[in-house]
Amino acid sequence: MKAFVFMLLAAGSCRLAMAQTNAPASPETAAAQKTFLTSESAVFDGNNRQMIYAGHVVVVNPKVRLTCDQLTVNLPPGGGQPTNMVADTNVVADFTDNKGQTNHVTSAQAVYDYKVENSITNETVTFIGNPIVETADYTIFSEPLVWDRARNKFHFKNEKIVPKHSFDSGNGTNTSPLKLF
Repeated sequence: MKAFVFMLLAAGSCRLAMAQTNAPASPETAAAQKTFLTSESAVFDGNNRQMIYAGHVVVVNPKVRLTCDQLTVNLPPGGGQPTNMVADTNVVADFTDNKGQTNHVTSAQAVYDYKVENSITNETVTFIGNPIVETADYTIFSEPLVWDRARNKFHFKNEKIVPKHSFDSGNGTNTSPLKLF
């Protein structure tokens, strides 16, 4: 496997989208938040300004661990924050939310979009292809599943939420309180 420090690729100014983007980091914090990427191969397409990583792709930073078979990163002209990435095939994302709870998401594809308009950051990851979220308390099925990273919220459509534990309320029924994230 080849290891890449993603921050050094493409003119040295790109950060992988899974890194926090809202606050400037001190040099010490930036070093601790580096995003590392390993894959079996990597190709830079200068005509389309894309990095294409293939084969056992693993992306790790302090907040998120992502694995997939292929990752395509669209690089903006002049460097800076990538605005779009697509993780394909066997996508697995593990992250800890603001409450310290672990979340595990699987899907066939994940599409990352980042943009800043009128000083407002919009940063989302859309999981498609049978996405499933597993938390400590629930398994959630939704197509699509959108993770709003800037606001740390999930958006579900046609969701099915299955509690992992049932609680006896004393009236002979198994119920559990709905507590999401």
